[in-house]
Amino acid sequence: MSDASEQREREAAKLTRHEGLGGLEMLAARYRDHAYALHTHPTWVFGVVVAGVEKLRIGRRQHLAPAGSIIIVNPEEPHDGEKGAPAGWAYRTCYPDAALMAEIAEDLELRGLPMFSEGIVQAPELARAFVRAHRLAGKLDQEAAMLVVLSKLAKRFGDGKVRDRASEAGETARRFRLYGELIAADLSAGFDLAHLAAVARVTRFQVIRDFHRAAGMTPGQYLRDHRIRAASALMKTEMPLAEIAVATGFADQSHLTRVFKTIKGLSPGAWRAAA
Repeated sequence: MSDASEQREREAAKLTRHEGLGGLEMLAARYRDHAYALHTHPTWVFGVVVAGVEKLRIGRRQHLAPAGSIIIVNPEEPHDGEKGAPAGWAYRTCYPDAALMAEIAEDLELRGLPMFSEGIVQAPELARAFVRAHRLAGKLDQEAAMLVVLSKLAKRFGDGKVRDRASEAGETARRFRLYGELIAADLSAGFDLAHLAAVARVTRFQVIRDFHRAAGMTPGQYLRDHRIRAASALMKTEMPLAEIAVATGFADQSHLTRVFKTIKGLSPGAWRAAA
């Protein structure tokens, strides 16, 4: 077997979208050597490991997720992922947005959008139901099955409360919002700690602490993550990848490609094709 064939055999990723579920993204992937960099999503993440073991950080906690484990990540919660065993891992995930989770919460009569305190849970019957729903070919059947399993996960493991990040962190949250607004205003700009510190009128050390407390990330990880999120949005347009790279602060298209795959698990071209 050639090196290229062996790589295809051990690593593969396919992203699809279900329009009946608000464009719900669903990823089926198998990785041996790929490692996700620390990143966030504006959506929830639900997934089931179907083979092997994944090693991952969710928030500030480290986990090993063997086959059968259900992975749950809240919006904006930093997480990564890599193999937890020599053969790697395979999993199926989906990324429901706030509108879909609000629909589920309303049906369950929850007080707010469900948030989850446990990143890895064991519920064999729900794991099997999730995988079955993920694999269904019929759009209507898949829509119904996925709604049912996500509802059951929210009912069983969600706390039913809206997480108020601003009230939790006080001045840290206020400064963190300021950093975020500054970065979002021009992702192509070069940022350093001294500039962020000067705007917030704090020390560089305080900037580092603010990012750690508010996001669980370094300033550099946060900037890279938001550049990738902006690039992902632009990839749904006709803008060439080289122009997207420059617009979102990457040195060139190859730089964007390298970083994009560490966070999304697919190349920009494969991700754009799925989009």
